[in-house]
Amino acid sequence: MQFIRKVYSILTVQILLTTVLSSVSFFSDSYRQWIQSHFWLMIVSLVGAIAFMLLTYWKRKSYPTNLLFLSGFTALEAYSISVVTSFYDARIVVQALVITLGIFVALTIFACQTKYDFTHWMPYLFGGLWLLIIFGFMAAFFPYNSGVELVYGGVAALIFSGYVLVDTQLIMRHYHVEEEIAASISLYLDIINLFLSILRILNSQNNN
Repeated sequence: MQFIRKVYSILTVQILLTTVLSSVSFFSDSYRQWIQSHFWLMIVSLVGAIAFMLLTYWKRKSYPTNLLFLSGFTALEAYSISVVTSFYDARIVVQALVITLGIFVALTIFACQTKYDFTHWMPYLFGGLWLLIIFGFMAAFFPYNSGVELVYGGVAALIFSGYVLVDTQLIMRHYHVEEEIAASISLYLDIINLFLSILRILNSQNNN
């Protein structure tokens, strides 16, 4: 139980930091204009986030180095999300956040209560994720289509909902007690990607 409390405590801090940083752009026009006009910084932050994530996994059992690397990863990831959300209507972003948290809580409870082992889904989810990435890359070369965006967002939401189920059961049943950092990163990325998928769905519906 102590391991599980650590995982979800770390995850809560990550989500709060991301939410706070993302909300700044909706309260400060100057900040929103600055991050939108310096879009290249988002690319740098994404590369930096990947680097910090790899460093965090490398030093995940070395305290407090692991927490320092985790903080760097979360801060850079939060900045990237703040840039993305700054281009959306605040109402849609809030709706996406509420829906995401509701789905996450429901899936977490279900994964803990059911006797079905969702960890067997891992190869299929991994394959689906790569197909999604390839399709997203190809779609970037074509004009925007709200229908395609809706389908893409729906499929992505299903895939990352599956990852929430899998990662939750891995935490509850399989993770080593000293792997709370790796576990929290997995769930954090699941939530972030689920949120972005739902944001895409809501935005495509709004455009229609």
